Amino acid sequence: MMIDKYLVQTWGNKMFEKEIAKIVSRHATLAAFVAFLPMLGFELLLYIGVLWHMYSALCKKADTQLHFGNIIVGFVVNIVVAIIVDLAFSFIPIFGWLTSGAIIYIQFYLSGKGYIETLRSESTSA
Repeated sequence: MMIDKYLVQTWGNKMFEKEIAKIVSRHATLAAFVAFLPMLGFELLLYIGVLWHMYSALCKKADTQLHFGNIIVGFVVNIVVAIIVDLAFSFIPIFGWLTSGAIIYIQFYLSGKGYIETLRSESTSA
């Protein structure tokens, strides 16, 4: 995706190692695809699965344990934003679906970036 390259060049390469950026990018792309498909609420379950898997994969890469307590705020914020975006754009064929997919992609990317930064700051303070 073109936006992926822009985000990686702007923020990613400075703050992510390449493997972590790939994990986040892969999950962001999958979440955007899930958000793009109008599935009448079922996409939220898939979205939650992709989000949880991204956090889990990032924890494995950072060699730490995934605890719901250390992702609760990001998890809830992501779900609330996904619900709002889905409600706002799901009834606009094509344009709305593409817009929701793009918003979810950026949201996922920034969420993954923020989570890695949190893990890094925890590891340096410990």
